[in-house]
Amino acid sequence: ISYASTSAKLSDKSRYDYFARTVPPDFYQAKAIAEILRYFNWTYVSTVASEGDYGETGIDAFQQEARVRQICIATSVKVSRSVNRGNYENVIRSLQQKANAKVVILFTRSEDARELLAAAARMNATFIWVASDGWGAQESVVHGSEKAANGAFTIELASYSIREFEDYFTKLTPELNTRNPWFREFWEHRFGCRLHEHGCASNSLRDGSFKPESKIMFVVNAVYAMAYALHNMRQAVCPNTTKVCDAMKPGNGKRFYREFILKTKFD
Repeated sequence: ISYASTSAKLSDKSRYDYFARTVPPDFYQAKAIAEILRYFNWTYVSTVASEGDYGETGIDAFQQEARVRQICIATSVKVSRSVNRGNYENVIRSLQQKANAKVVILFTRSEDARELLAAAARMNATFIWVASDGWGAQESVVHGSEKAANGAFTIELASYSIREFEDYFTKLTPELNTRNPWFREFWEHRFGCRLHEHGCASNSLRDGSFKPESKIMFVVNAVYAMAYALHNMRQAVCPNTTKVCDAMKPGNGKRFYREFILKTKFD
C-alpha cells in the first residue's frame, strides 16, 4: 500500500494486481494543470519532466489533457537522473529558445525543481511555472530562488493535519526515539547543532512552528488500511480467538487483498 506513488502505470491491474495506494494517480493533477492553463488562456507552453515513471507518465498525461484543450507544446525537455549544475542550465537555455512560451509545466522530483529554479535565478531567466506535487508546498524547493519562483502555481494533494501525530512527534527527543536511525541526523539538522555539543539535546520540537509534511495523512491512512485489514481478516477466519490462528498461516494474499484491504473502511 503506497502513500506517495502516483504514477498512472500502477493502475494497470494486469501488471500490478496487488498494488493499492492512498493517493490518486497523476491523471488528476495533469488535468488540474491543464484546467489552470485554459483558465488563464495560456495555450503555448513548454514542459520539463524528470526521467522515470513519475515525470514521464505525468507529462504524458498532461499532454493528452492539453491536446483536448487546444494547448500547444513548444518544447519538451527531460531531466536525466545523472545530472549536474551545467545540465540544469542547459534545460533553461532550451526553454529560452522558445521565447514566446513563457509558461513552463514541471512534472519533476523536488530536487530537480529546486535546481531548475536555482539555474533560472543564476541566468536571470523568467518563467511562469506550473508544477506538480513534486514541488507542491515544499518551501525548501524555492529557498534561495524566491525571485525566480515568483508567480508559480503548484499542485498539492488535499490533506489534513493529524493532531494525534503532531502531539506524538513534537514530544520526541533523541533519547526517546533511539529506534529511528535517522532521528539523530534530523535533530541536528533541525536545530543546527551536534548532539555531542552542550545544550543540543535540550532543544524541543514544540518550540517554534511545526510544519508537518503534506503526505503524513496518506502514510497514516496506508498504515491504518493494513492494520484494519489484518484485524478484519483475523476476525473472519479466527472467530473463536483473539490471537492469530492457523487459518491465517500461511496467508492467502489474493483473498487478503481483495476481500479485506480493498474493502477496509475507517474514520
